[in-house]
Amino acid sequence: MPTLNYYLNAIGRCTTLYRTEALEGTGICAGDMPYLFHVCHHPGKTQDAIGAALYVNKTAVTRRITHLEELGLLTREPDPEDRRALRVFPTERAMALLPRLGEINAAWHDVLTEGFSAEEAEQLRTLLIRALQNARARIDGEGKE
Repeated sequence: MPTLNYYLNAIGRCTTLYRTEALEGTGICAGDMPYLFHVCHHPGKTQDAIGAALYVNKTAVTRRITHLEELGLLTREPDPEDRRALRVFPTERAMALLPRLGEINAAWHDVLTEGFSAEEAEQLRTLLIRALQNARARIDGEGKE
């Protein structure tokens, strides 16, 4: 019998395929969406803070933000308090793209919960939140023995 990890990973891979198709022609890829959402909702965060929030290593964050900067979606500015740190901001183009990204997520949510009652969809959401809290606690060191 497959494990919970199998199902979570398979859903993640299907999500990537769906987003890739939905984003065709935009110049961005499925992996860009978490960064765009995060920076648009939290402008001015440092690259390190973005990596920590998304549970992504520094190299991957730098690579992805550089890509999005080259596309004219994000800008980086030195932190006035720590010149070694870079703060990341969305451009107007990124903010204009945000509603489309939200529509893609909403449509995928509808696909995932098709045939669910409202109560089942909410129960799934609640259980996934709890699982995420457990994962974050473990990764952030709160649950290590």
